[in-house]
Amino acid sequence: MPRPLEPATRLRQAREAKGLSCRQLAEITKLSVRTIESLEGDCVSALPEGIYRRAIVKVVAREVGLNPDQLLSEFSAAHPDDLPAPESAAVASSHEPSRSLQAILTLAGVVLPLLAGVTYFAWSSSRVSAGSAIVEAAPISAPGRSEVLPAGGFATAAMALPRPVVVTLTMSSRCQLRIVADGREILGRTVEQGETLPIELGEELWLLGDNAAAVQFSINGQAGRLLGAPGEVLSVRIGRDDYEDFLVR
Repeated sequence: MPRPLEPATRLRQAREAKGLSCRQLAEITKLSVRTIESLEGDCVSALPEGIYRRAIVKVVAREVGLNPDQLLSEFSAAHPDDLPAPESAAVASSHEPSRSLQAILTLAGVVLPLLAGVTYFAWSSSRVSAGSAIVEAAPISAPGRSEVLPAGGFATAAMALPRPVVVTLTMSSRCQLRIVADGREILGRTVEQGETLPIELGEELWLLGDNAAAVQFSINGQAGRLLGAPGEVLSVRIGRDDYEDFLVR
């Protein structure tokens, strides 16, 4: 009796049968090419740590025509240490999407102050307007940080520094949102309609939540494309290497 195919192999074959390249599948799922390649290479540990690995597997499986729950079960059996148990998942089945995600993000909100240290951004929903896009500047004396200059200003440094890339999130409705910047969680809570969250992009930024359509954004003032349909699970990576792909052309 032939041995069953590994889940990663089945995923790759299903994608090829659909006539999709890794980049095309990445654009459809709002994930990065590296994430797709990691799944097909059976490198689950290369995905962002935590419970959202399960959501990523299911989103990719659905787009290539595989049974999401079955493929997730196969990956879980092959990688029990890299995928959390179903009851720990923040993105539950379509019958109870909100309560499970709420519980996980509530827990994240408790440990956030210990992990974040100095907050990556500052805002107040009662004070910050929807158009705000200014990131808290680092101390001038801090090495290796970009300095924001006024128009027509001049930098005194002898060597030009990289241009800051600021991602400004604007909430069109109330939703659950988790933000992971360079492997560190900087936000995990319920965000309200009208909130504006400016974040300076490092190497990569993961946006995770329960309503992709509620999270709108711009990058350095240029409008970004839609991240998904109303009620759709949000699982998007924006990196230094591909952030321009997320801009409206």
